[in-house]
Amino acid sequence: MYKKDLKHQVMLLLQKFTRFTKQQKSFVLYLFGLTFLLIFFPIIKVAPVSWQEYGIWILNGSFFTTMIILLASLGFLLGWNMSFRFKTMVINSLGFKDNDSLINFAFIAVITTIFFSIGNTVSVVNNVTATISLSKIYYFTWLYLLAGLIFMLITIVKKAKENSWKTKIINVVDEQTLKEISNRKSLKWLFDHDGTDNDEE
Repeated sequence: MYKKDLKHQVMLLLQKFTRFTKQQKSFVLYLFGLTFLLIFFPIIKVAPVSWQEYGIWILNGSFFTTMIILLASLGFLLGWNMSFRFKTMVINSLGFKDNDSLINFAFIAVITTIFFSIGNTVSVVNNVTATISLSKIYYFTWLYLLAGLIFMLITIVKKAKENSWKTKIINVVDEQTLKEISNRKSLKWLFDHDGTDNDEE
């Protein structure tokens, strides 16, 4: 029973994914990659003199508050980009506008800031003791986050240009409509005026 439900949910997700636009597919795949990097790879390397080297993951009690903010941001992004029901609930509850690019950029920026803060702290510690340093996967994830920010920034600029073009078209249409209305009123006034003159005669 559980396997059937799981299979059904997976099939629904796949069907939903196929209906996404190219940009949405790219960003959802990016989010899955980011989640995989943050959860399954250590970001800090500890190499004590007397013990064996080991890694520290983001899912660690030492990073409790950071971990909560990171996972909440990731969860929000996944829900916002994959669940229409979740998006509708957020829009109705908080009044967010349906602007995916800006919201995605904002939350990726939050995750990036948190991640960079961890790196800066470890770098300061590394200046005091060489036993604690950043792992190679940290730098890869660092570049991965930057790539996501650049991708979303490009998307925002494209959307802004599209919206400005649409606004120009609407303005042109509005101007033409106003001119037509003005011309009709002028003609109507002329006919009305002529009719009044004829009545007087």
